[in-house]
Amino acid sequence: MLAAIPFFELGVYTFHVGSVEIPIDPWATLVCIGFVVGLEMARSRAVRLGLEVRDLVDGAVFVVLSGFLFGHIVTVLAYHPERLAEEGVMSLLKVWEGFSSMGGFLGAVIGAAVFFNYLRPRAFWPHADALAWGFPFGWLFGRIGCGTVHDHIGRLTDFPLAMQFPPGHFAAGLRHELGLYEAAYTLGMCVLFWVLSRKDRPSGYFVALFPIVYAPVRFGLDFLRNTDLETADARYFGLTPGQYGSIVLFALGLGVWFLVVRRPSASTVGAP
Repeated sequence: MLAAIPFFELGVYTFHVGSVEIPIDPWATLVCIGFVVGLEMARSRAVRLGLEVRDLVDGAVFVVLSGFLFGHIVTVLAYHPERLAEEGVMSLLKVWEGFSSMGGFLGAVIGAAVFFNYLRPRAFWPHADALAWGFPFGWLFGRIGCGTVHDHIGRLTDFPLAMQFPPGHFAAGLRHELGLYEAAYTLGMCVLFWVLSRKDRPSGYFVALFPIVYAPVRFGLDFLRNTDLETADARYFGLTPGQYGSIVLFALGLGVWFLVVRRPSASTVGAP
């Protein structure tokens, strides 16, 4: 059966400047592009809401750094605990060696709470909402990056939108390409967020909306992850760490929705 998505893969490109070799990693490049795009989208919303742009930008940088730190820590603890046993605490500091998206979400929440409540006290929900609104636009590029380097190869399947990995590849066969699946869904989320932002929304609206619309889909997609390759995710009682994280994320989204967004005194933030 022919796959609707032909196999392609981006490798590291080495850029030469004289005798100096500069490696260009496609995943890291797309993540950086995603950060810039997401930041610009959040900044534009901050302007529309009358927030101080400097506060929003500084907060975004702190949130991203916190996200990467906790994303790596969760990767080690939940996916590769053997690294902690072999390398000790240093394994938690090598943030370039693996990143868990659910850990990243945890770090983002912690980072936003610390920055806007303690480092630079500001009205939390309007600032967090601006960041949350811009997040899917940046996340889109990150998931495209995952799809181009095949970080999340799924099970063998006959699904017509799967990818045909070639003979000789360690994942040879027709398989789900979960990075591209999630990128496609995230594109839909970007459209949804853009449309919904055209009307006044209570502060915290997009903070709640993202986990509510993202977590159930992520939970379902993780059932399509491979179990037959060396890169298979760890599983605890039949579920991946990402699925447990999805449950927590969805619960947090509902909590923000009912305790913050739907409360009688919730203030609204303006449309463009």
